[in-house]
Amino acid sequence: MSHPEEVRRRFDERRGVLVVIALALGVWLWVTVPLATGHRTFYYRDVFNVHLPLKAFGAEQLREGRIPALEPGRGLGQPFRGNPQAAAFYPSNLLYGLLPVWNAFNLHIALHWLLAFAAMALLARALGLDGAGSVVAALAYAGGGWTLTALSFHHIIAVTAWWPLVLWGGVRGQQSGVAVGGFACGMALLAGAPEIVALGFVPLAGLAIGRHGLARGAGIAAAIAGLGALVALPQIVAFLRILPFTFRSVMGAEGAAAGLYALSPLRLLELALPLPFGRPGDLGLQGFWSDAAMPRVPLVLSLYFGAPALALAVAGIRRAKGWAMLAGMGLLGACFGEPILAFVSGGLFRYPEKLLFWPALALPLVAAYGIGGALANPERFRTACRVGAGFALALAMTMFVAGERLLAPWTSLAGAAPAQATLLGTSAFFLAVLLLACGAAVERPSKVALAFAQLLALLFLGPLVMTDHTAPYRQPSPWAENLPAGAALVPAAADDPFRSGAAYQPQDSAVTSRLRLGARDLDRVPGVLRGYQYPLAADFDGLAVPNHTPLLLYLPTLPMAERASWLRRLGVDAVIALGDPPARGLRGEGTELRPGLPATLYAVEDPAPFLWWPQRVVAAQAADAFVHASRTLDPTATVTASEPIEQGNGTVREVSAEPDRIVFEVESDGGLVVVQRAYQPLYRARLVQEQSSGAPESADLRTLPVDLLLLGVDVPPGTHRVEVSISSDPEKAAAAGSFAILLGIVALAWPRRKTAQDER
Repeated sequence: MSHPEEVRRRFDERRGVLVVIALALGVWLWVTVPLATGHRTFYYRDVFNVHLPLKAFGAEQLREGRIPALEPGRGLGQPFRGNPQAAAFYPSNLLYGLLPVWNAFNLHIALHWLLAFAAMALLARALGLDGAGSVVAALAYAGGGWTLTALSFHHIIAVTAWWPLVLWGGVRGQQSGVAVGGFACGMALLAGAPEIVALGFVPLAGLAIGRHGLARGAGIAAAIAGLGALVALPQIVAFLRILPFTFRSVMGAEGAAAGLYALSPLRLLELALPLPFGRPGDLGLQGFWSDAAMPRVPLVLSLYFGAPALALAVAGIRRAKGWAMLAGMGLLGACFGEPILAFVSGGLFRYPEKLLFWPALALPLVAAYGIGGALANPERFRTACRVGAGFALALAMTMFVAGERLLAPWTSLAGAAPAQATLLGTSAFFLAVLLLACGAAVERPSKVALAFAQLLALLFLGPLVMTDHTAPYRQPSPWAENLPAGAALVPAAADDPFRSGAAYQPQDSAVTSRLRLGARDLDRVPGVLRGYQYPLAADFDGLAVPNHTPLLLYLPTLPMAERASWLRRLGVDAVIALGDPPARGLRGEGTELRPGLPATLYAVEDPAPFLWWPQRVVAAQAADAFVHASRTLDPTATVTASEPIEQGNGTVREVSAEPDRIVFEVESDGGLVVVQRAYQPLYRARLVQEQSSGAPESADLRTLPVDLLLLGVDVPPGTHRVEVSISSDPEKAAAAGSFAILLGIVALAWPRRKTAQDER
């Protein structure tokens, strides 16, 4: 029977833990409510310029009852359904049927942020940690640099949220554990970051084998992975269908790109200090400053997971050797593993910093185990905290007294050293305070005080929770009245075909200032939300058709007349240009002054229609096709094709156009119809209605590349109705199988009533 004093202590500890959880939930709500109501939005990096346009397009199509294979408004038809980053089959897409785009998009991110906290707490409890330890682990995981960085990536935050539940399934290991782990794994695969999922299988296998033995543990891990793949089968099928005809598959990644975002060893300082190298949301004196540590904006914005958690992790290494080893492997791999990654992945794994997923998972758990280690030897832990606090205070004093002189050689940004020295000194001072607080908490002893100190420590990463008001992106652009509905645009701030080097020069240095200016000049956000198309949109994920990226690279090298000819050929209606580029072939429609330079709207003269019948077809391949098309100043008169075509006279008329289905009527002597879409082998063309010739109804027609990039359809003589479409049957079959698997998971996870035999 428990002593009353012990009962009261446990009750007070449980109550204190609940208070810390309530405070953490309050911080989450403070950030989330403006996002869920549509007043604010996450804006930093890919979440804004890649994921928001993808989800806006997907939401519009979902309301029409479609999940299309291609997004025609981006690069004339870049993959959508098969693009993992589009997460076209992810359940949170249902939010778009209930809420406006801004609300649903940001709520997806915020809810997964909360799920990351809850899932890590459940994993910690499954590993045998108590309430305080579980909260420390959950805070360090959900509030650490990895997860806060993931708030800028719609897909990575979802994988980050689900993976502790995958590991929970590996720990539990029973029928229900495999079911829940497999479901969470499937959700992670549907979310669209397969390389992070692949990294997550390493701790899953190690944990399952460590808990259940080699044979049974390997079987559990394999069952969870296999079940996850079956849940995500529609996404896998869609991805495999588009993969063979993508830039990354055909061309591979650039050799230099395989080592992009390797971790500088200097950044290990971030384990103790939240943002020692500046704030990512600022491009001025308080932004990233050290060229030695950060030659570019890093993928993971901070390694920090809380000073108390770091101190506890040091105390917990002996109690959690496996997790500590995983963390060390991740840190070493992120720093020095680029050659191995490049070799293993064939150069396709471009970001060694993604290996930081391992320490992001492992270090919070090592810290939670460290609570026991600290309480078992409080004097040693207290002494270590005091020594660490002494070093931190010494660093703070050094920065306050001589930081400007010391940091000046490390930065090329004039004037940054004084501001950064002040920030670094302040961070070091609070590090000392937090370490002393940890020592005092162990002396009492108070696990709740440790959890509370951890929550306070993570508030210093607040600058990584980067949100902005949505109002500036909702306001109509001054150019809108000069543009037709659904216009095809080239915003020079994002897709500059002139390589003028011009850029916005706002008075302040905030990233949001540049994004707001870009919104006025109809960048993809908010342009996609207003129905505009972007034929020259950059291929951020390497999944566009192979000739798209080379065209973007070589287009700025052409004379202006040839560039204008390509703009006509690709159906561009207007260019919003910064500065004063040559205007041959472009007609100025107005100019507005932007900070430091003018922005001019140029109308493209006589852009090619969506469908046209060229007068002449010339056979040419690759480079020859590019040269010939560039020198053909009337793009609708003469085109190049990958195969010889006998071109007669003809006319073509559009009947309907959807993302995956185009219907047109053609009357001709036989020849080539050009469609303003990127050529994609998934397209199938056929006669759907015979009108005058002897050709059989529903006959298949040949499709082929035109002018390097566009879609051509070879039609027979006569008057026909032609359908060009992409089938969704493989994905539908996969979805049916996935739904059956989900029903099986529910049956496996459903609590089973004990029988008399079970009780015996």
